[in-house]
Amino acid sequence: MIKKNIVLSGLLFFSLSVLPVFSNPAEVWSRLYRRSNSLEQKEMVLENIVKLNDRAVEPILMEALEEMNNNQEKFRGDRALMMKWVEMTNMIVKSLGDLKTRDAEDLVWFVVNHPADDSLLKANALMALGEMRATTYASEIATMLRNLNFNTQQDNLVSAEIEAYACVSALQKMRDPVGFEPVFYAATGWYSKRTKTLALASLSQIAMDPTEPVMKIMKDADFSTKRTALLVEKESEAPQENKTKVAVLALDEGLKYSTTDKKQQDELSKLRIDAMKTLIQSNAKDNAAVPLLKTTIERSNDANETIYAYYALGVIASDEAVDVLSANLVQYNTRQSDGIAATQEQLGFVKQIINSIGMSGNSRGMASLTEVQFSNYTPAINRLAKQAMEKLK
Repeated sequence: MIKKNIVLSGLLFFSLSVLPVFSNPAEVWSRLYRRSNSLEQKEMVLENIVKLNDRAVEPILMEALEEMNNNQEKFRGDRALMMKWVEMTNMIVKSLGDLKTRDAEDLVWFVVNHPADDSLLKANALMALGEMRATTYASEIATMLRNLNFNTQQDNLVSAEIEAYACVSALQKMRDPVGFEPVFYAATGWYSKRTKTLALASLSQIAMDPTEPVMKIMKDADFSTKRTALLVEKESEAPQENKTKVAVLALDEGLKYSTTDKKQQDELSKLRIDAMKTLIQSNAKDNAAVPLLKTTIERSNDANETIYAYYALGVIASDEAVDVLSANLVQYNTRQSDGIAATQEQLGFVKQIINSIGMSGNSRGMASLTEVQFSNYTPAINRLAKQAMEKLK
């Protein structure tokens, strides 16, 4: 074998020496590839072609890949030849991906569909398509990933994850919106941390404004996944009004369902709180949130939810929002005047309502703030109300 390799190397060296000195390296190795008869010779030449990393070798690489594709069935009965075929096809596919040879997309897609039962080869072909930004096949790759996401009964989960990771990588590079939803579900799916981390990081590259697919996911997904969708929108480059729209939908979804399951109750509460945080951070001015915030206050058994609801109403600052704040403050004022002392938790709510009315700058809250001065509160709360009133003038 050693003697054979030495002879082969000698033949190649001789071939190089007799080629015209003015030939460029791409032309030299392309001619040598076409003159090579055995797989071993072709492999040696390919190794040198790939090392050039020169777009001038794209035609010979495409020619070589077409030859590999055509010869696959011929080699399938010979294990040794098939292994060599896989090695060489891997080499060609990776090189075409590195060179971003878009003209080779059909040849590489053939490898994706005929990978000789080799998951790594299929993965390299998928990632090469991503490097080429071969969006012609974005929809097919998205479907492939969608099937992997929901099929946890794979015969070989390791191979399935290798392929899923490659699908995510390809869709990330393609930046086609069709990839957003399957990549999102990969980020929340059954995969290892490595794949899920890549998927989550890829979302912002696939869609700067993911509002449309996020809204769809929000309506269809389980409680925990709804929350993830909201956070993806919140961290995106979407306009503030779109973030508000998603937050309103998330709050609505958080109020829509009732369950006796403690874990699900916690998930719904977290969804509502994150929705209200998003309303606050996006400086929401959407009146559609007002009745939902009012319902949150009426139903909530969680002090944090109530505080965030009052805060969000102050941010919205519309007449409708301030009317809800004032109505609640009047109720506390009446109880306090009637000698029904507020608990520490309720005093916390009163303080937040006062601050929210002041924050709104809306004079519709003036009457309820004035009442505070005559409702037997502590001097500290009276001062807080006076400060809020100053902001309404």
